[in-house]
Amino acid sequence: MKRVALPLLLAAVFSGCVSTGTLQKAQADADTWKGRAAGLERDLTAREGELEGIKKELEAAKADAAAARSEKSAATEAWTRVESDLRTRLAAAEEKLKSAESQIESLKASVKDLRASSESSQDQLTKKVSALVAEKDALAQKLAEAQKETASLRASKDAQLADVTQKLNAAIEEKTTLQAAKDSAEAARLEVEKAKEAEVSSLKKSYEDLAANLKSEIQAGEVKLTQLKGKLAVQLVDKILFDSGSDEIKPLGRKVLARIGKLLNEVPSRDIRIEGHTDNVPISDELRSRFASNWELSTARATAVARYLQEAAKVDPKRLVAAGYGEYRPVASNDRNDTRALNRRIEIALVARD
Repeated sequence: MKRVALPLLLAAVFSGCVSTGTLQKAQADADTWKGRAAGLERDLTAREGELEGIKKELEAAKADAAAARSEKSAATEAWTRVESDLRTRLAAAEEKLKSAESQIESLKASVKDLRASSESSQDQLTKKVSALVAEKDALAQKLAEAQKETASLRASKDAQLADVTQKLNAAIEEKTTLQAAKDSAEAARLEVEKAKEAEVSSLKKSYEDLAANLKSEIQAGEVKLTQLKGKLAVQLVDKILFDSGSDEIKPLGRKVLARIGKLLNEVPSRDIRIEGHTDNVPISDELRSRFASNWELSTARATAVARYLQEAAKVDPKRLVAAGYGEYRPVASNDRNDTRALNRRIEIALVARD
């Protein structure tokens, strides 16, 4: 229609029926429509190309549809076979399902029984676990106590061991000291025994010498020698030394004491104990002014002998001891004159030094 309008417009222009402005406007419109027409032609050409493509696609689709119908027919036959097979398998599956459902029901019952049994067992197991936990806690506590006690015992044992070791070392040291002391004591004992043997030998010799030197006095009963348990004693009756009631030594007694003193000097390791003894006859009235009793008389005679041994025999006074016993240590009965005379005596004894 637009193509028809353009020639008419041109005809109108050329016939003089249209003004110049109108003509220009028409010309502009014509150009516009011309451009539009060109665009439409291009669109038409493009659409025609598209239509050809669509036709080709349609032909391809028709071919595909024919092939699809052929495939559908084949698929229908296959589906029929598959459907039959599926129905057979479905029936078998239903049978299996029923059997499975039956088995499931049986299993449910078994599970129920098992659950009940399990719950009972669970309760028992819980109780056992609780008991075991309690027992474990008790054992853990006992173990802790035992470990604590063991540590305490170990510490006590270590302390006891240290104490025993210290005591053992002290005992060993003491044993060593004691052994040394024992050895020293043994050596001293041997020395003492040796000295004792020498002293006994010396006492024996002194006894023998005294016996030889005082043989006549001994035979006359005026002197008596004794040697017992390492003690050498010389007993002299008073008549050989003193007159009755006197504490002055007679000349004969001096000679005897001189010989005794010489032999006493040969045993310097012993002290010399001089003892005065009397009978039980009281001091006469004449002598009472000098001696209050026999005790004083016995002491005076013992002192006189000691002094004479010091001065005449040169005996060391440090060795001399004088003692008076009076009538209190008799060696015989005082009932007869002959035995009473034995109690009036001087005893000179070699004794161990204090």
